[in-house]
Amino acid sequence: MLKPFYQGKLDTFCAIYAVLNALRLTHGIRTLKARVILNETLVALAASPEAFKMVLDQETDYVQLVDGILSAQGKVFPLEAHSPFARGENPGSEYLWNYCREWFAGGAPRAIVFRFLRSLTPGAAPVNRHWTTADRMDDDILHLFDCSHEAEAVLNIRKNSFVTRPEDISKDRLLCIQPSSMRFLRVPF
Repeated sequence: MLKPFYQGKLDTFCAIYAVLNALRLTHGIRTLKARVILNETLVALAASPEAFKMVLDQETDYVQLVDGILSAQGKVFPLEAHSPFARGENPGSEYLWNYCREWFAGGAPRAIVFRFLRSLTPGAAPVNRHWTTADRMDDDILHLFDCSHEAEAVLNIRKNSFVTRPEDISKDRLLCIQPSSMRFLRVPF
């Protein structure tokens, strides 16, 4: 049985949607405002055909795109965006987990935008490089406020189900959260 294409299945804009979902959590933006931000982002990308092609062809990690949207929206909304992990820095999964837990315990509307790699088997190339938004933690689960409609979409991440370095992927840990992609967002006090 054929399935219809869903928005997001063909495009490569999950990083944009992750930021839009985070702004929905932190600032309650509605559909029309999200559409304006999406359109403004695409128009800005189109002004640089090389950058736009890199986004379309997934030849980027999208970090500059995410930071650009956050910077632009930080001029519109009161928004604090914090990126504690530098490129190449590996805090380890336990440290990262505790950092996220402390972040969500801090009150005020908060979200975390980040990228993960999803593998089907250890040693194989990731089948998915996806940007998402976390909205809360309960016990040993990081809950995702994600744009995907796919039945096999990752909607939460268990504490012991991920790594922070691709080379550490194992049969029990097939997700790799990229710490340097993490953007911790909140409305400033």
